[in-house]
Amino acid sequence: MIQRIQSLYLLLVAVLTGLMLLMPLGTFLGGTEEMYLTAFGFSDAADGTPVLTAYGLAATVIAAALLPFVTIFLYKKRLLQFRLCVVETVLLAGVMLFEIYYIWGGARSLSTLAVSAWKLSAAAFFPPVSLIFTYLALRGIRKDILLVKSLDRIR
Repeated sequence: MIQRIQSLYLLLVAVLTGLMLLMPLGTFLGGTEEMYLTAFGFSDAADGTPVLTAYGLAATVIAAALLPFVTIFLYKKRLLQFRLCVVETVLLAGVMLFEIYYIWGGARSLSTLAVSAWKLSAAAFFPPVSLIFTYLALRGIRKDILLVKSLDRIR
């Protein structure tokens, strides 16, 4: 299981998306106030009280963090593993779309904060990196599928 390179890629995807749940995705400044965008929504930087919730982003990040763990342990069912990796790519694309929505549109909808400046943290760039690792895992699974088919043909 672990000796397969795609299992390591999927583990990296799970770790990166799991870190997104713990780290802020961006900081928004407006006057003297500061807000953080996390996977669960906007929160005040001073006391951490939630200002605007992001249930869609939170749900897709949690699903994108759990699915690679499930996929790693399905190493005997390569076709199902391949399909779940495709689902993971769709989830990661959804995470990126939700991030863009909350960075551009969500910051404007905050009535208490007139956003004058914003900056993204490293966690905001984890979904594209995870997407690359998921693609590499898909390639590894595809190679395994083709190898098993060629060995079945020889028998």
